[in-house]
Amino acid sequence: MNSFETSLGSRPKDLPLISVITPLFNEEALLPNLAMRLKNVFASLPSVSWEWVAVDDGSRDRTFASAEQEIKIAPHWQLLRLSRNFGQQAAYRAGLEAARGAAIIFLDADMQDPPEKIPDMIRLWLEGNVQVVGQRKSRTESGFRGFCMRIFHELFYRVTGGVMPKDSGTFALMDRRLADELKAMPERGMFLPAQRGWLGFKTAFITYDRAARAGEPKQSYSKLFSYAWEGITSFSVFPLQLISIAGFCVSMFGFGYAAVLLAIKLLQLLGCFQRLEILGFTTISVSILCLGGIQLLSLGILGSYLSKVFYEVKRRPLYVKSEHFSSHQNL
Repeated sequence: MNSFETSLGSRPKDLPLISVITPLFNEEALLPNLAMRLKNVFASLPSVSWEWVAVDDGSRDRTFASAEQEIKIAPHWQLLRLSRNFGQQAAYRAGLEAARGAAIIFLDADMQDPPEKIPDMIRLWLEGNVQVVGQRKSRTESGFRGFCMRIFHELFYRVTGGVMPKDSGTFALMDRRLADELKAMPERGMFLPAQRGWLGFKTAFITYDRAARAGEPKQSYSKLFSYAWEGITSFSVFPLQLISIAGFCVSMFGFGYAAVLLAIKLLQLLGCFQRLEILGFTTISVSILCLGGIQLLSLGILGSYLSKVFYEVKRRPLYVKSEHFSSHQNL
C-alpha cells in the first residue's frame, strides 16, 4: 500500500481517498458490528484516508440515533436522513451524490458482502481498474427464495446481453470518473449494478462466499419481484419481444387448427370416412380464454414500459433529504 501517493498524486487533506456508502433501513441492531468491521479494515490500511457515508432511508427504529454514534469511528463521515423510505437504489444515489472520495464503495449494511474484501478492491483499483465488482462464489439463500434469485441472475444476464455480470450485485468499488458518469445518467428507474456495467470501463472482479444475512430480510417476495422486473425492463426490451412471439405462436396454432378442420370437412365431402361431429363450445371457450389471457398479459407488459415513461416525464426527485450532517460541516 506504499504506492497510494505515487499512484494518485497529492490530494487535499480534507478530501478522503475512499468513500464507503451504506444505505440503512431499520439496521439499529447491526450498526455496531458493521462499524467495528469497517474500523478494523481501515486500521490495516493506515495510509488510506476514508469516509463513511451512511444514508438512513426512512428507518422506523433507532437506526439514525445509532448511526450518529457509530459513524464517528471514521475520520471523515457524512450522515444523511431521507424524509421517507425511497428504496435502496435511491439511498445509494443519495450517498453517491454526497460522497467525496477518489473511489467509492457500495456496501450493504446486512454484512452479507464482507467489508474485509475492501483492501483487495483498493489494490485492484490502484492497478488501473476503473471498477472492481464483487462476484459471489456461493450464497446462503436456499429454498424458494434462493431458487428465485438464481433464476433472476441467469435470466437477467441472458436478456440484457451480459450488461451485469452473473452473481454480482451492488457490492463494488468505482473510480470517481465512473461515479461522475453514473450521476449524469438521468433516468428515474434506477438499477445501479446494471447501469455501472453498461458504462463499460476496465473492470476487475473479486470472488467471495456470501454470508448469511445478519437479522431478518427486509425485502418481501413482492419487493424482490418488483426489483427484478424494474431491472429487466430498464435494460431489455425482451418482454416486448415476447408479445410478438406469443402472437406468432397463437396465430400459427389458429391457422393450423383451421387447416385441420378444413381437411376433415373436405374428406367428409369426398366420403373418405363417416361424418365426424366437431363440438365447438369447448374449443371456442378455451380459445377465447387463452387468447384473452395473452392479450391481458401483453397489455400488462406494455403498461410497465408506459409507466416508466410516465415517471420519467414528471421528473420528480429520486429522494428528499430531511437532514444532512458531516464531519466537516452541517449541511
